[in-house]
Amino acid sequence: MLTARAEFRLSLRADNAETRLGWIAEAAGCLGPERLAHQHALAEDRARFRSALDCERTATEVADQGVAIGRDGARRTAFDWLRFEGVTLSHVAPDAAVGIPAAVVDEVLEDARYAPYIERQAQEVARLRADEAIRLPEDLAYDRVPGLSNEMIDRLSAARPTSLAAAARVRGITPAALSAVLLHTKRVPA
Repeated sequence: MLTARAEFRLSLRADNAETRLGWIAEAAGCLGPERLAHQHALAEDRARFRSALDCERTATEVADQGVAIGRDGARRTAFDWLRFEGVTLSHVAPDAAVGIPAAVVDEVLEDARYAPYIERQAQEVARLRADEAIRLPEDLAYDRVPGLSNEMIDRLSAARPTSLAAAARVRGITPAALSAVLLHTKRVPA
């Protein structure tokens, strides 16, 4: 699978594979007792570390730690501060990682850095899923849809999907292509 073709590609990282897929393996009964215990221990460590990052810090407190940020009076959790350039765990919650495995710390820190983008992407996908019932005109000229690559134009023109949901099932169609088709159909009167 190419990550560029995945809907949640910002979440697809090697460091979080166990977190993303472990519960699926557990639900399918694919984990032995030892692996299951390991999975639960990681989940507990992650929850404990994430909880420790819920402590709030003001912009002044963070700036006093030597970080070049504006003293705007904003109050954010340590998790939220970690997405800012130059802000590290030692600036906002130096004792939060005590007793937490390094791999869990690294994973949660990456989650913090990507959190606003992942949230925005999830909202976009949710909107797209809600719009899947939208009917597409039979004579839609895909070559006139801004933002579609030649490959997407060829695939959609050959398939002639009748709805956005059908377009999503066309082999190789990307979420970005679906968004472009959706925007075009909303702009162009039927």
